[in-house]
Amino acid sequence: MAEHIFYAAQGVRIPDLMDVHSAYEMEKNENGWLFTVVLDAPRIPAFLNDYCAILPQPGYFTLELPIEGEEAYDIYYVDGCTTPVLQAIVDCYGDLLVADGYVRFGFAAHEKPEQLYVSDLKTIQIYTANEKPVADLLQKYDLIAEPCCKKLWDILSDKNPCELIHVEVEEQSIFDLPALLADAGIYSAGRRPGEKE
Repeated sequence: MAEHIFYAAQGVRIPDLMDVHSAYEMEKNENGWLFTVVLDAPRIPAFLNDYCAILPQPGYFTLELPIEGEEAYDIYYVDGCTTPVLQAIVDCYGDLLVADGYVRFGFAAHEKPEQLYVSDLKTIQIYTANEKPVADLLQKYDLIAEPCCKKLWDILSDKNPCELIHVEVEEQSIFDLPALLADAGIYSAGRRPGEKE
């Protein structure tokens, strides 16, 4: 059986992916479950679209844009979204969001404790009070539960550094998104420091 090659996002450059492969781990706490998902970048847009289909309505989209020359992010939201609106965001801009090395983003429910967050290394974290729909989604993508599965941040070192780069898709960059989503009602929610992974 041929070994599967893991494809990181175009804007995430790491010389040696050191046995990183698609898998997930989960942990339970008093508020529910946290799933940490490592998934090939080419499959992430479809996964996001399917996640939006199981997210309780109304939902919202979060966009975190890096500030050039600073370790900080400008935060934007699109509130009060139906499932078709969230899926339209993924259909139109999912490839760009996944490809760019710096952008962070997510989808969440307004009235339920349900959230998906994608970091700059494109690791997916899903917070949920009801694990079954998420577990079913992970099964659809043939993802296996693997405690302590390797995430990209686990393999970084001085000898195996990560370079994040900005990527354009169809001549659009992540910095175009506030204007592109203006009709959807995107608004700025201020600025916050960026945490290092």
